[in-house]
Amino acid sequence: MKESVGFAVETNEQKKINEFTIQYDQSYNPTIHSKNSLYPLQFYQTKESMMDVEHYKRFLENAISRFRKSRTYKHYKGYLIGLGLDHCQLLPGVRADMEDDENSKKKQNFIEMHHNFLTIFDIALMITEHVLNTKGFISTFDLVQLLKEEHKNNRIPLVMLCKTAHQLHHNNQEFMIPANMCFGFWQELLQKYQKGITENIANKVLLYIQKSLEIQEVGVDFTNNLLKLREDVLGWSEWNECGDTLRISSITY
Repeated sequence: MKESVGFAVETNEQKKINEFTIQYDQSYNPTIHSKNSLYPLQFYQTKESMMDVEHYKRFLENAISRFRKSRTYKHYKGYLIGLGLDHCQLLPGVRADMEDDENSKKKQNFIEMHHNFLTIFDIALMITEHVLNTKGFISTFDLVQLLKEEHKNNRIPLVMLCKTAHQLHHNNQEFMIPANMCFGFWQELLQKYQKGITENIANKVLLYIQKSLEIQEVGVDFTNNLLKLREDVLGWSEWNECGDTLRISSITY
């Protein structure tokens, strides 16, 4: 059961604030009603409220937008550069310190941070699905906070690219950067949010692992880890999709 912060409320109690009516259901989920809106607005989203695909998509896009505007996201690239990821991983001669020092505000713009093989939308969807399937409810603030935490803990698959390489990647669907060049403990991310892996996300991971193994030879241990992960992801996805598949499979991005 969710706890109300600041004051106690009774089940189904209503509070009037200006033009808005705030109602609490049996789980104390605040819902805002307004005569200027056709639909009520819930603070916590549930599997039922996410049945509307367009509503679900707007929820994810809103949280991602808030995350991108956060100080955590804006400072994270600088943190990676401080770790030594200060050059393009495809064109190593292009470095972050090549920017003109006279314009410090644009320094490091030569190098851009790229979410590799899983987009930020994929990651937000996977986290949201996992939370809904385990906890039962999630708010925009919850999702933004989890996106911050996973970046801070370096569980997000990332590569550093110059602008030219970044544009090439987005303009060519066949272009990919193999797993041994990917920064981050992204295998832990998939393990942690395994109950949120949809069929679409699983297919992306499986294809990425296959191409990574085909493009470049890696050590035996690394290869075995990828093969084991492939089996796990396939199993998690099949288990998850045995339930509600209609809503998730219809989300396009």
